[in-house]
Amino acid sequence: MVQHGEYDVVIVGAGLAGLTVALSLPTYFRIALLLKNDLYASSSYWAQGGIAAVLTETDRLENHVENTLNAGAGLCDVDNTQKILAQAPEAIAWLQQQGVIFDLDQSANTPTLHLTKEGGHDHRRIVHVADHTGKSVIQALVEQLEDATNIECLVGYDIEEILTKNRHCYGLRCKQGRQQYTFIAQQIVLATGGVGQLFERTTNPITAKGDGLALAFKAGCRIVNLECIQFHPTGLALPHADGFLISEALRGEGGILRNATGHRFMPNYDARAELAPRDIVARAIFQEMKKQQNQPVYLDMTHLDDVFIQQHFPEIYAKCCSLGLDMCQQMIPVAPTAHYSCGGVLTDAVGHTDIQNLYAVGEVACTGLHGANRLASNSLLECIVVGRNIAQDVVAQNVWAYPTVGYTHTFKPLSMPVVNRSAETFSHQTLQQWMSHYLGIVRTQQGLEQLYLQLKAWQSEHPTSHSILVALLMATGALSRLESRGAHFNEDYPKVSKEGLYSLNID
Repeated sequence: MVQHGEYDVVIVGAGLAGLTVALSLPTYFRIALLLKNDLYASSSYWAQGGIAAVLTETDRLENHVENTLNAGAGLCDVDNTQKILAQAPEAIAWLQQQGVIFDLDQSANTPTLHLTKEGGHDHRRIVHVADHTGKSVIQALVEQLEDATNIECLVGYDIEEILTKNRHCYGLRCKQGRQQYTFIAQQIVLATGGVGQLFERTTNPITAKGDGLALAFKAGCRIVNLECIQFHPTGLALPHADGFLISEALRGEGGILRNATGHRFMPNYDARAELAPRDIVARAIFQEMKKQQNQPVYLDMTHLDDVFIQQHFPEIYAKCCSLGLDMCQQMIPVAPTAHYSCGGVLTDAVGHTDIQNLYAVGEVACTGLHGANRLASNSLLECIVVGRNIAQDVVAQNVWAYPTVGYTHTFKPLSMPVVNRSAETFSHQTLQQWMSHYLGIVRTQQGLEQLYLQLKAWQSEHPTSHSILVALLMATGALSRLESRGAHFNEDYPKVSKEGLYSLNID
């Protein structure tokens, strides 16, 4: 074992969450930023829509909180939600200080930030950079990173174990190629992203396989609500689209969803129509696709001004054109695609986990902000707010506060025997197929049981696989949540139960 060195803080992952922590720490801290891939291989970089914040006199924090709680379907932690959303204006100001140039509304005498509207929000409160907010934010932060001599970027590292003693984290064991290393640090921050690559269709980068979740679970952290996987309603359904997303902002600016016959169907499902929360829109599209032999539905922007579309959505317009579709003249074929995990490693609003000196932030974590369904444009916001909170906590060296967000019930290990081991050979592609089929937008208890048994069989053959372990956590949560809530919909249990936040155990 080669010891690579000691640091004040080691951050695993360099999306918006990881970069925010690194750049918010004082320059006298020696920081290691561990990356699997390059600095642009993150969900943050691909984020289109924007960042939600209450910035106008006509909007109120209470509105933003209420919209978030409604979307979260009863699983949000109210206290953490209020704390995080209250810090949104400061988060926007911090990004501007880092060099992010948001779009302005030039219609007023004094230009102000241009605010758009997305599903589930009752006000215009989405700050953005055209339709490539994440890309512009990450590019600005990477420029700051290049000038930060105290931050060492180390590329190509796979984390194998979080090192702990007496429930205190003191380092990481990892490898680069065939060489193994140990990183020792006073504080470790997990910012490893989500689980989208466990599904066939996803907006997530290739690195999003849930490694951080598996590592944290093995170290003794509680994992909650992992069955609540949000499927974005409108992934681009064209050949060679490569998981490209059609932003919710298009619906916020008047886009209409139509089925194969041209009928506008969303008013049949929800009074908010195209601006209903994502879980509702995704299930509506799922039902419409079932009626038309699984063919995609369409997002219609053709009634809007061509110049407006090209100016506000330049990257989406260019992508569609590159695939032979002019969205100003033709409707865009769309279908739901795996997007964000709503659950994760249990934390508070300062990123504390169950292991002292181990923080988690971003999609790998569950602060309780998202509940059972993420509200549009709260995700990037959470990365910044909690990331900055972690940095302040590290500097202050406060007494460790273990997370207590609303968890009320611990799963008992499932008693299902692993019998009739499937002859299905394990591969990551096969795992994606099983997860997409049985843990998709709509689930059944029988299908989840089949998935669980197959995963257990695979795990006995591949006991060190992080992907299989995380898939098992997700399947266990889905099997045990005998209700339908937010992004978790079980046809056998279509109603909401009185149970709350769950902590996962698997046998």
